[in-house]
Amino acid sequence: MNFRRWVVFTFLVHALVVAVDKGGGLILYLLTANQPQEHGRSGVAASLPFILGAVANLGLATSLVYFVRRGKVAAQVAFETSLTVALVWGGAVAGAALLFCLYVMPWLDPEWRLDWFGVLPICLVVPLLLVASYANSTQLATERIKDYGVVHVATSIGFLPAFFAIFYLLGGSVTKGDVPLAVAWGRLVSTFGIALLSLWMVRKVVTVRARVDRGYLGEALRYGWRANLTSTLTYLNHRLDLVVLGFIYATSRFVDGMDDEAVLAVKNVAMTQVAYYSMAVTWAELVWHFPEAMRDLFFSKVAGSSHEQARQLTPVLSRLGLLISLLGAVAIVLLVDPIMGTITWLAGKDPSTWYDGWSAPVSECLWVLVPGTVGFTVSKVLQADLAARDRLQTCVNAQVLVLVVMLGLDLWLVPGEGAKGAAIASTVAYLIGTLWTLVAYSASTGTSAWRCLFVHVEDFRYIREIAAAVLGKLRRQKP
Repeated sequence: MNFRRWVVFTFLVHALVVAVDKGGGLILYLLTANQPQEHGRSGVAASLPFILGAVANLGLATSLVYFVRRGKVAAQVAFETSLTVALVWGGAVAGAALLFCLYVMPWLDPEWRLDWFGVLPICLVVPLLLVASYANSTQLATERIKDYGVVHVATSIGFLPAFFAIFYLLGGSVTKGDVPLAVAWGRLVSTFGIALLSLWMVRKVVTVRARVDRGYLGEALRYGWRANLTSTLTYLNHRLDLVVLGFIYATSRFVDGMDDEAVLAVKNVAMTQVAYYSMAVTWAELVWHFPEAMRDLFFSKVAGSSHEQARQLTPVLSRLGLLISLLGAVAIVLLVDPIMGTITWLAGKDPSTWYDGWSAPVSECLWVLVPGTVGFTVSKVLQADLAARDRLQTCVNAQVLVLVVMLGLDLWLVPGEGAKGAAIASTVAYLIGTLWTLVAYSASTGTSAWRCLFVHVEDFRYIREIAAAVLGKLRRQKP
């Protein structure tokens, strides 16, 4: 694997994915700008399938890459076993989630009202997400980086056309709640297409069939359950606060004797807080896209490298990622208002929709969130290294710490501070988790913490070498 060349390719692919994803988020904002409570509901509908997918994953995607790259199992055996699990276990999780939403939640909370039409697509996405994930992980493990990148781009590009088609089929009404429904069904349609694309592409390296190798499955689950717990906790740490914010903020304002109209008003206020926080999170998490772009490729690289090779590479990526994130954060907090105001105006809406309604609460959250998201960049890089060297328990401990701190602070701060309280909770939790990870990595590898934080002069030579490798490749491809 020519890691330096593929770093640039993967980053460019990820940049395209980010552009498409954030463009979709801006479109949802424009559709619901005058009804932020609907934006909040759409955010929840968009997050739930991926939360369920993370819970159902079992860590087999990570195990597949780890065992194939280590040469412990053939790609064919790993893929066909994982595909079987995706269909059987993914289907079981989807069914359980559907029953829970339709029957258990109304019993726990009589105000919960969702019919099968709204819940079904969210649940059915789960096995399709697993199929696409395992197939694309097989491409990464067999060093088919281009095809791996194509699937990621297609995943982002496919959602918007599906969303718009279903939105207009439903009638295209924001006031009737068509946006959250279109988000849910659009995600199902687009994920079905991506699962088919992934299977079609991976057939170049493996035979697409469902079988179970019990020996590999046992080993994969033993390694993967901690990888899955880490990834699940990571995703929950990034997204669960949206759901927690709405729930805590609403329940803290319920009083005995409220009529149905008053209850609905409280829930709309809570969803408005979710909308503001969701928008701030969308901007704050832009700083993660360098480590996110490198995560899977870096994990595969470290899994196939010696301890000393990884020890030399990881601190470089950590400190470069931190520098890029810091510079990006400065740009984000300065540009969010002019960009969102201009987008609102270009869409034919009064810019005051943003400046008078969204700007103040979103900016307040953003300023609080940015220090935490910048610092957590280091944690993402170091945990990818630790996971690839079978130090998964350290990653689990760090994510549990983040989750416990975040939920504890949410319970304390959200009732009084709303979205700002959730932002404070997230930043404090991210910084504590990063400190834990940094200390653990330093102790595990004998690498001093400062090497992971502060840029060295030789890092710029590393960047030049990457650029030279890419340019050399381009010159050789010229006729």
